[in-house]
Amino acid sequence: MEWGYLGPKGSYSHLAIKYYAPDALHVEKKTFHQIIRDLEEGYLQGGILPIENSTEGAVTQVMDYLMETQSLKIQGEIIVKVNHNLLSVGGNKENINYILSHPQALAQCRGFLEKNYPKATLIDCGSTSDACKIANEKGEEYAAIANSQAAEEYYLNIHYRDIQDNVNNQTRFVIIGKKDTLPTGRDKTSIVFGFDEDFPGSLYSVLREFAEANINLTRIESRPAKKEVGRYIFYIDFEGHKEDQKAKSVLKNIEILTNQLKILGSYPIGRIE
Repeated sequence: MEWGYLGPKGSYSHLAIKYYAPDALHVEKKTFHQIIRDLEEGYLQGGILPIENSTEGAVTQVMDYLMETQSLKIQGEIIVKVNHNLLSVGGNKENINYILSHPQALAQCRGFLEKNYPKATLIDCGSTSDACKIANEKGEEYAAIANSQAAEEYYLNIHYRDIQDNVNNQTRFVIIGKKDTLPTGRDKTSIVFGFDEDFPGSLYSVLREFAEANINLTRIESRPAKKEVGRYIFYIDFEGHKEDQKAKSVLKNIEILTNQLKILGSYPIGRIE
């Protein structure tokens, strides 16, 4: 049973998949798109993708991919506490002139970096573990921002611990695959929808359906519809399973109110690790 994650080893995606599916065979992939493509083509049984962070918000690339895929569904979620550390192969933190990490990790440590390394060059990487690998190869002028397990994986010294600006920093990951999940009684559903044209009250008409059904929304995001400036599609997470009677009724009404409605999946509400 192979599950894909954004590698290399030691990334937060790697941590999340080990928490969620410890007995699965974890296969590292270079990009989010590669995970989705291999799932669609049947090379993987499951995959894990970061979808939002409590500090930096939505991972928009993942949201767009979920909208575009035709065969995959969200099957679960897990929330991972994010503890960033500054790591390098050298023993002297004063020698650091270049700091590498995933763009989200760099943004989550903005205050620390401005205070402690205002002159350092910040370099975006595909993942936090990619940053560790490069820092190990480049030498003591280079540092990476990553978790403590990545420090062990790539033989790096920890100069500063917990450097994220928000001490409550968390990232939510979603599990994706081809099968629907059955109701558990404690579920969440993710949908995306859009309108033929923008008109006063269009979004309100959808939100009203949830309010009148007494269904709680846990997340709402907008993304450009990629057709013209000012046109958007909307992502909503709500409590309940798509097979629940109340949810069925609401989704049926939303289908009438919108020109496109896609159910990304219903799945058990995740735990925090």
